[in-house]
Amino acid sequence: MSAIHDLIAQVTDPRLRERLAAEWASASKEKKFGLVFEDHLPERLPLPKTRPRRGDLVCRRAGPLKDVWRVLRVRDGIATCIRPGSEPHSTQTNPPATETVDLAVDELLVVREFGEPIFPSLVPVDAVQNGDPAGPWHVLIEADNYHALQLLDYLYAGRVDCIYIDPPYNTGARDWKYNNDYVDANDQWRHSKWLAFMEKRLKLAKRLLKADTGVLIVTIDEHEVHHLGMLLERLFPDWARQTVTVVINAKGVAQGRFARAEEYALYCFAPGAGTVPHHDDLLNPEREGKRFTTPRWEWLLRGGTNSRREDRPGLFYPIFVEPETRRITGVGEPLPLPQVPDLTAHAPRSVAWPIRTDGSWGNWRVGPNSLRALIDQGFVKLGGYDEQRGTWTVLYLGEKARRQIEEGAIEVVARDAATGAVEVRYTEREQRFPKTVWHRPLHDSGIYGSALLKSILGEGGRFSFPKSLYSTRDAVAAVVRDRPQALILDFFAGSGTTLHAVNLLNAADGGRRRCILVTNNEVSAEEAEAMRARGLQPGDDEWEAQGICRSVTWPRSKYTILGRRDDGSVLEGEYLTGKTVERDKPRRFRHIDFIDPAALTTAAKKQLVALIDGLPQTLVTEPCPHIVSEDHTVSVLFDPAAADDWLQALEGQAHISALVIVAPTKRQFDQLKAQVNELLGPLKVTEEEKRPMREGFAANLAYFKLDFLDPERVSLRRAFREILPLLWLKAGAVGPRPELRRNEPEPALFAPEGSNFVVLLDETRMGRLLQAISGRTGLSHVFIVTDADESFKTMAQEVRDAAGRGNPGLQVVQLYRDYLLNFMINQGGAK
Repeated sequence: MSAIHDLIAQVTDPRLRERLAAEWASASKEKKFGLVFEDHLPERLPLPKTRPRRGDLVCRRAGPLKDVWRVLRVRDGIATCIRPGSEPHSTQTNPPATETVDLAVDELLVVREFGEPIFPSLVPVDAVQNGDPAGPWHVLIEADNYHALQLLDYLYAGRVDCIYIDPPYNTGARDWKYNNDYVDANDQWRHSKWLAFMEKRLKLAKRLLKADTGVLIVTIDEHEVHHLGMLLERLFPDWARQTVTVVINAKGVAQGRFARAEEYALYCFAPGAGTVPHHDDLLNPEREGKRFTTPRWEWLLRGGTNSRREDRPGLFYPIFVEPETRRITGVGEPLPLPQVPDLTAHAPRSVAWPIRTDGSWGNWRVGPNSLRALIDQGFVKLGGYDEQRGTWTVLYLGEKARRQIEEGAIEVVARDAATGAVEVRYTEREQRFPKTVWHRPLHDSGIYGSALLKSILGEGGRFSFPKSLYSTRDAVAAVVRDRPQALILDFFAGSGTTLHAVNLLNAADGGRRRCILVTNNEVSAEEAEAMRARGLQPGDDEWEAQGICRSVTWPRSKYTILGRRDDGSVLEGEYLTGKTVERDKPRRFRHIDFIDPAALTTAAKKQLVALIDGLPQTLVTEPCPHIVSEDHTVSVLFDPAAADDWLQALEGQAHISALVIVAPTKRQFDQLKAQVNELLGPLKVTEEEKRPMREGFAANLAYFKLDFLDPERVSLRRAFREILPLLWLKAGAVGPRPELRRNEPEPALFAPEGSNFVVLLDETRMGRLLQAISGRTGLSHVFIVTDADESFKTMAQEVRDAAGRGNPGLQVVQLYRDYLLNFMINQGGAK
């Protein structure tokens, strides 16, 4: 027996001894070594705008949240209250006398204690629509996140792909509250309170994630990272866990010792979840060079030597084109040398001839039969129509690229339905998994967090330590890049970075991922003090307007979706999408005319090369009329007399971006420059695609405030209007949200046009329901209001039979029983 058991045995009061023994037994059973913390007082939530009713828990507005009373009755503006736990029970014949107190209703604040049964509803506040009205909607919920999680458990239990949260870091800087009081560095229980606070929420969060493929991401810094890791080990024992170090400020923040430059992202992976390979591993330098860009499509028009028609007469033939679809429809036979093609014999732009940049006749790189075979394989496509030459630019995959396809270095990922041309990429770009250390300039929280937020909201965009948009995007994309329909939740939404990041990810890859944000509407400690000095208090309109959700989260989300602010001013700047694109870029040419080519000795050539960035002198090995290297992007022509050999060596070297030409005259330099451009075509540069912020995003967002319903109204089935938004969310938040107008009576059957759910409020009208869903498609949910369990089973089967195959996966839900039971059970959900 341990010392604690000896001490308990010495307690003389039997009831106290029994309670102590039970508490110790519970603690020793549930608390593992290494992570012991107090559960603390139950968390409580003040509701400043709610009028006290019988049964409510209340405190004085000017008093502490922990000093609570239970309302027995309300009469003439006076509430008669009693201490919780001493209420008389209806089963008692002669209940003992209890102390009551009469308090003015206006001086009371209604309190919800975490763990009490709640009956939530969502009150619509605002909405912004900039995407397909029939498409999915993001959701912003202004609420305490604990009760919001209880609500979401009813709506989306086991359906969330990824939860990303950035909780309070508990630095001691009064950045979060426990029971309505700021927790600062002087609170000796602050770590314990933080763990109790997080445990309640993470338990609910786990129930929301998909059991097989869900992923939890929690960002944190050094103040709680180790405590959090142990808590996650306790709550997610069967899930894989990894910690990612993210450099968020490469300069570092001086703290008297080491300058801190990082924070952490703790990942918990369900058994079937993992990360998605990407071309960027977020640590090592981006791989450069032609092997890691999009494979090169070469000009079919020959350049350099043997590029005139008379040099290769058998390669002068027409290629027929369908201009509207840009499809190659056929390949003609070579035209004998004496004949001149009739450029007016075919419809405009319907034929391509090998015409050089100077307007003279040229030739193609391959013969007609070979070209036909390449077209069948999808290895030929049209470029642009060149007005100056009066013909199309024709592109093809050269011999090297085709060999790399056979070897697996290049893969075919798609084929254009209209033209038949393939889309190709280097497989090496897809073989990199994100590392556990991330070091990217885009993750800087100052530039792409605070400064970005300020550029969107102006001076009103003050918010402490917003995340970098791109670090949040990369954190979420690492696990949902291959899930275009993913559901993502952030219940510490703060400034709304997560929704912003999801919209950016969707815009880059065409995904339809949906995001749910939850945040309270608290004001900072400094703002609260200033407003109290002016006589304002929580619940006042001016106070609420300064809260996080209404002054930061909502406007940021709205403005970035629309690409403009409420005053009509557009958002300036560009996003980096994370998607690479190819762009044409002119090659750089440098004319060296102050040296006589005949006077260039080996030593002089090396001296010249020493002046060129990117070229080593070791490349000068005599005889050396020119330098062309597959390992370097600069080429040098020392002797214009060797131009033909130089051009032949340049053929296919598309990676060459800079060329130095030694030529005595500008005319000779210009001729060589034109030949190089004709030979190599435009330089293809792979760079990150940018998206103007003013374009906004094709997205929809609904904004709600969490409210609580009177249980009696729910049990009497009188709350349909209030819970209607919940039914829309439960059905996937797809399409316009249907509403029941305030003065409109509740119908027997609610079946709005275009909605994916139907509600039967009067079970005697079952025939109308079956008629309404017969032949209808796209339904996901049917809600039936009934208390008769056996009848519900029968009706549910009739509904499925009537819905037929046009509504696969249809769910039939029993209201209000389903709603009531869920929240009655939920009262112990996170203890």
